[in-house]
Amino acid sequence: MSNDTPGSKSAIPNGIVGRRSILKGAIAAAPVIATLPSGAALARSSNLISATSPTGAFDGYGRTQCLDKNSGTLSGSVMDLGVPPSGSVTAITQRDYRTEPRGSAATITEPQMCATGGDFYYQDGGWQTATVPRGILVSATALSSFAGSIRFTNV
Repeated sequence: MSNDTPGSKSAIPNGIVGRRSILKGAIAAAPVIATLPSGAALARSSNLISATSPTGAFDGYGRTQCLDKNSGTLSGSVMDLGVPPSGSVTAITQRDYRTEPRGSAATITEPQMCATGGDFYYQDGGWQTATVPRGILVSATALSSFAGSIRFTNV
């Protein structure tokens, strides 16, 4: 068999094999750009939100974010906010809260208020009541992925 038969490498004009090899190698070695969803985009595609630690439950104003347990179905520390996702958050301002009015009872922390729910009292030009539904602590960052579907109440 001759080297000049059609289909043999010598039948391809000189230089074409080299250029094809270089082009194939360049394409194989070129970096591939893959688009991965960001955490916020992934959260938007999900109706789940996780509880956070007390140190991560603050918004930009230093308020503790308490997601009402009636906002969805709670399974462990993860809440499903339904379809479409919706929920109620109580943003609790840091103050000296009491379990009973007039300062006679012990103080209670904002995370404890969220965990137990109920009426709590603080001094601000007289005794004021802050009503907090029982809930879970959530981060403001996680809440931002549910932008328009979360109702906020400030206390």
